[in-house]
Amino acid sequence: MKLARLVVAVLICGSATAVVAPAEDPRASTEVPTGSPPAQQVPDADAVDAAAVDADIANQELSGDARVRLDAARDAVVQIRGFFDKSASSAFHGSGFAVDDGRRIVTNYHVVAQAVLYPRQYRLEFLASDGRKGPVHVLAIDVRNDLAVVAAETLELQPLKLRSEIPAQGERAWSIGFPLNLGLAITEGVANGLVENSMEQRIHYTGAINGGMSGGPALDARGRVYGVNVSLVTGRQLVGFVVPAKHIPALLARASEPLDPTLSAQQLRKRVTAQVLAYEAEVLEAPSGATRTQDVRGYTLPMQISRHVECSTVDEPSPHMRVRVEAVSCWIPARISVQAGVNVAGFSMQHRILQSMGLHPLQFERQVNRLAEAPRRSGAPAYVAPFACSDALVSLDGFDARISTCLRQYRLFAGLFDFDVTVVGVDDAKQALVSRLVLQGVGFESGKRIMERYLGALQWTP
Repeated sequence: MKLARLVVAVLICGSATAVVAPAEDPRASTEVPTGSPPAQQVPDADAVDAAAVDADIANQELSGDARVRLDAARDAVVQIRGFFDKSASSAFHGSGFAVDDGRRIVTNYHVVAQAVLYPRQYRLEFLASDGRKGPVHVLAIDVRNDLAVVAAETLELQPLKLRSEIPAQGERAWSIGFPLNLGLAITEGVANGLVENSMEQRIHYTGAINGGMSGGPALDARGRVYGVNVSLVTGRQLVGFVVPAKHIPALLARASEPLDPTLSAQQLRKRVTAQVLAYEAEVLEAPSGATRTQDVRGYTLPMQISRHVECSTVDEPSPHMRVRVEAVSCWIPARISVQAGVNVAGFSMQHRILQSMGLHPLQFERQVNRLAEAPRRSGAPAYVAPFACSDALVSLDGFDARISTCLRQYRLFAGLFDFDVTVVGVDDAKQALVSRLVLQGVGFESGKRIMERYLGALQWTP
C-alpha cells in the first residue's frame, strides 16, 4: 500500500496542471432527463416519432379512474418553465405540484438546475392549469434524490397528500405532468416497487413518463402522491422511474429556512458540490476488511474496492483473430446529475487479460497498445477542463507496469474531478494486462484513496 501511495503521489503531481479556476458559461445545455429539449435543438427522427406517439396518447380517451385522478389533482399541478435572460419563449420546462400549505411546490432538481447554477441568466415561472402565471424562486434542493422545492409569493394551490410508504409491486398507479407542449396529461400504469441494486431509491413505473413530465406527481389509487416523476430509459418501452415521496418531508423542513436569493452563483454551486461529496462518501466507501480480488491467469485483480461495486466476467470480442481477450468489468450502479448532461459520482473499472495466439511479440505489443489507448470520456469544454496526463513506468506487486494517469477539474464545481487511470503490464511477451479505472465527478482526496486501493491490489504471480 505504501508503494501504491507513492505511485499515486507521483502521478497526481504530474497531472497538477489539470486544475483550473471555475468558469461560468451561461449558454449551458438545458436538456434534462425527462424535461423539454432546448429551444434551439433540432429534434431527430426518433424525437419526431416520440412526439407523434405522445400526440396519439394525448388523444386517447381516458379510463374512468384516470379521469377522476386528473380532475382531483388538476388544480394542484403546475408547469415550471425556465427562461433565458429576458426572452419571452421558454428554454425548458417541467412539472410541479403543491404540497404542505399549498404555497410550496415540489419538482425535480434537474428541472430548476439551470436557474440554481446560473441565477443571473435564467428565471423561473409557473403556469397553472387555469392560466395563472408568475415568477417562482427555489427554496431548497436535494441533488441526490433529484428533488427541489420552489414557491411563488402570489400562488396558493390545493395541496396533494403525500404517501410515505413504497407501493407494493403490482399496484395501479398514475403519473401527471406536462409532456412536451401537449398540455396537462395523465398516464396509467403499475408501480413495481423499488429498483433493485441501485444506490438511488427509484420506483419502477410501467406507464409513460415523457419529456416535460419531470417533477409531476405519481399517484396511487387513493390519489395520494407516492412519488415524483423523474426519468425514463431511452430506447425502451414504458420503463419510467419515480422518486419515492418519503424524501419530500425532509426537503420541506429545509425549505423552512430557504436559500438566500442574494447568494451568488458560486455559493450556490458550492452547495451543490457539498451535496455531491456527501453522497460520494457513501458510494465510494471502502469495503469492510480487505479489498475483494479475483485471480485471472496469474493476475490478482481488484474487484470490490468500494462496497457497492458490481462485477461481471466476459470473453470479450478480440481486436485481432490471434489475440484472446478475457475481461472483468466492474461498476457502481449509481450516478447523480448536477446539471443537464453532467453526471457525477461515477465509478467504473475494467481489467483485460490479453493472450497472444502465436503473434510476433512486436505485433502483440501493438495490439496491447491499441487497446490501452482507447479514447477517454469526452466532456463539453463548458463543463470540464482538458485532461492533463502523466505517464510513468513503475514496479507494482510482482510486475512492472506502464501507468497513465489523467486528471481534470469541473469548471462550475471546483471540488469535483475526473480521474482516468490506465495500467499496462509489460513483463510478458505472450500475455498482458490492460486495466483501467475511471472516476467521474469525485472529490480529489476520494479519487486519490480509490487509486491507492486500486493500484495496491494489482498483483502478478509469474
